[in-house]
Amino acid sequence: MKTSTRAVAVIVAMLLTGGCASITANHDFNPKVDFDDYRTFSWVSAHPLIDPSTTAGDSLEGRIQQVARDLLTAKGYRFVESADQADFVVGFGIGATDSQRMDAYAAGYAGPWHWDGSGAHDGTACQYVEARLVVDIFDVRSHQPAWHGCAPKTLRTHKKKDPTPAIRAALTQIFVNFPPG
Repeated sequence: MKTSTRAVAVIVAMLLTGGCASITANHDFNPKVDFDDYRTFSWVSAHPLIDPSTTAGDSLEGRIQQVARDLLTAKGYRFVESADQADFVVGFGIGATDSQRMDAYAAGYAGPWHWDGSGAHDGTACQYVEARLVVDIFDVRSHQPAWHGCAPKTLRTHKKKDPTPAIRAALTQIFVNFPPG
């Protein structure tokens, strides 16, 4: 599977995964930007989900846009159709990283009831995927990055049919520190 297609598939899985309350977002911003001047926003392009593959589809992009629009509007910002008329523009990204965790136990605590029955165990490798939903905000006047938020999530297999609540949970955590200060 191509990297971008795989990343989209993983992020879709993330959005369909239960346990969204455990999402913790990271934030960063350009300290030279005066966020108090921001009143209006738009999307960075007609398709603000950067590099969407065919796996994501318009449905996922539309859900992310709608939730982000709702959350930013609730913060007092007004959506405008034209990026040229906005104070800031918003783009989204998705990604995934394969990771591995090693659990090691002292030999005295390994028993025949566990692992291979030999009584000795050096460790257990646990593979998992960390998916990320990313929001980038750009200042329209300077065309420079203004703010960045990212919500990583370790994937599990429990799935829900409607990803909108998970999208809302992730974006809510991402926008906690927007505007910064």
